[in-house]
Amino acid sequence: MTVMTSAIERYLAAVNSLDRAAYLACFSPEAMVLDPYGGRPFQGQEGLDKFFNGMERTWQSFTMTADRPYVSGNRVAFAWSVRAMAKSGKTADFAGINVLTVGEDGLITQLEGYWDMGAMIAQIK
Repeated sequence: MTVMTSAIERYLAAVNSLDRAAYLACFSPEAMVLDPYGGRPFQGQEGLDKFFNGMERTWQSFTMTADRPYVSGNRVAFAWSVRAMAKSGKTADFAGINVLTVGEDGLITQLEGYWDMGAMIAQIK
């Protein structure tokens, strides 16, 4: 298993189990999360904690599956799809692409998520 595929697998396991500690352990201490890209950035452990607060407030269950990764240097891109159930009981199906920058230690230093948050929110309102 390469450093890149390992980083993706750890990230998927953390979000799919809604495990805050496992999620935080995927990232370097100074990591930046832009998810979705163009929205408010989440920087460092405090920012990642805030991001995960939103996950916990929103989702009762969350299943993200990833397509084949495309690696270039210390970056990896992969398409993904999600089927999730909100705390309201409504379900959402949405998809996008993540681009991860990964350090030599296997920790994510930056995550860029490209997807339509408005379309997802419309499904769970």
